[in-house]
Amino acid sequence: MQEKAEVKRRVKRIKNLPTLPGIVQKISSMVESPHTSSADVGRLISQDQVLSAKVLRMANSAFFGMSRKISSITQALVILGFDVVKGLVLTSSVFEMMKQSMVGLWEHSVGCAAAAGVIARRLGRPDAEEILVAGLLHDLGKVVLSLEMPKEMAAIMKAAQTKQISFYEAEGEVLGFNHQDVGLWLSEHWNLPDNLSEPMRYHHQPERATNAPQETAIVHLADIIIRAKGFGFGGDDFVPPLSAPAWKILGLKTKDFGGLIDELEPRLLNIGDYM
Repeated sequence: MQEKAEVKRRVKRIKNLPTLPGIVQKISSMVESPHTSSADVGRLISQDQVLSAKVLRMANSAFFGMSRKISSITQALVILGFDVVKGLVLTSSVFEMMKQSMVGLWEHSVGCAAAAGVIARRLGRPDAEEILVAGLLHDLGKVVLSLEMPKEMAAIMKAAQTKQISFYEAEGEVLGFNHQDVGLWLSEHWNLPDNLSEPMRYHHQPERATNAPQETAIVHLADIIIRAKGFGFGGDDFVPPLSAPAWKILGLKTKDFGGLIDELEPRLLNIGDYM
């Protein structure tokens, strides 16, 4: 069983996840400055043409639900916000790796993002796009485990299958911690805001979120919906139980599910064109 402190050090030493960490760090610093403009950040991202193309493609994807075409990074920043574009920069390179070697997890993550966006809009959240990005990032800890600890990841998968337990439970048996912990360490290292980091840390325990409880509850429910639909593969075939406190925070009714699913279905059909 790995020591938590050692694994945390390994996670923070990661150089290849995602690519272009220098740009991400610069964006983080710029976003925190009150003197930074959208044009300033846009110019920085635009220095990398491949990255710019990926961000624009993601921003214009069907499930973002934008009513108008986003044609520039600066425009994306104005419409979507700094934190959303920062999240897209992070996920663009990570998802490229996931599509190549972790297709099921990629589909699950994008599906969860789509569901989170639909739920957030249903609740009238003005930051629905940011919550969508939280859905994209929620299982990023699993990507790290796959890349940095492949032997342990194989043992987790085997334990989940042979013992018929959840991936989350198998992580605890094999590692003594789980992908939520890894997500927290990454979010601390990358200085992500609470509305992105808490869903990464608490999507299986949304009642523990203190700074972004509704955002976390949305990602929790989105994860359950996507698992129940069998869309993608999050590591096991179990559908987690719905947290009663999270359900109360959301204030939804059972009858709302029909509308949510109806709105989600066409977005899932278009996910193949997402990236």
